[in-house]
Amino acid sequence: MTGTGTGDDPVPAAPDTLPTACYWFTDPDGALCLSPGCMARIQDPDAQCLCDTLTARLDRLTGRLRDLEECHEHADVWWQALSSVVRDHPDGRAIITETRARTGR
Repeated sequence: MTGTGTGDDPVPAAPDTLPTACYWFTDPDGALCLSPGCMARIQDPDAQCLCDTLTARLDRLTGRLRDLEECHEHADVWWQALSSVVRDHPDGRAIITETRARTGR
């Protein structure tokens, strides 16, 4: 994964701009350095960072969004099936009219 603060794309380091998690930076001599923020990176610089970074948060939120989209797809299929059954029912118009009255629409 390439992004800001990785070995391939180090962050510019200054005392007031340092990230709170693991990050790669170049020192004034141009050497690539790792500043580990978690035990995994202290023991192995190539290990996956276990800090709660924005990337980790984004990954969790992306997973949550995917779960919600799957739930929405299921609800949409269910709604379409239910709507079809109500439309085909002999009392379908009455059911829809009553539903609109109860929901204020």
